[in-house]
Amino acid sequence: MSLGAGDPADHPGGDTLEVRSEVRGPCLLVQAEGDLTILTADRLRERVLADMRELTGPPLVVLDASRVGFCDSSGLNALIIIWKAAHRAGGEFVLAGLDRRFRTIIERSGLDRHLVAHPTAEQALDALAAD
Repeated sequence: MSLGAGDPADHPGGDTLEVRSEVRGPCLLVQAEGDLTILTADRLRERVLADMRELTGPPLVVLDASRVGFCDSSGLNALIIIWKAAHRAGGEFVLAGLDRRFRTIIERSGLDRHLVAHPTAEQALDALAAD
C-alpha cells in the first residue's frame, strides 16, 4: 500500500496536495492536505484507487478533507470516480471534516445526495465500521 506523504518536490508547478493513507480497522483513512485541482486530482484519484485494490473485502474509505483548501471541478470528478469504484466493489466512500466552502461546493453540485460527509474523520470511521 502506498502509505505516507508524497514529496511535494516531485510535483512541480505549484500543485500542492499531500496524500497520506492508513488502514484503520476495516477502513482506509485517506488524509489530504492542500488544493484539490486539475493539477492534483489525478494524484488523489490514482492513490486512493491503488490503495483500495490492496484492501481485503469491500473498500470502506474515508477521505479526511479537513486540510483541503480548495476544490475545483476536477477535484469533484476525482471524488465521483472514487465513490463509483467503492460502490462497484460493494464498499463505501465518505468524506470528513469539510469546511463550509467545500461543503457548499458539494451541495451546489448535487453530490451531497451521494457523498456522505461526517464532521470528523473519527466519526466517519466509526460510522463505516458500525455498518
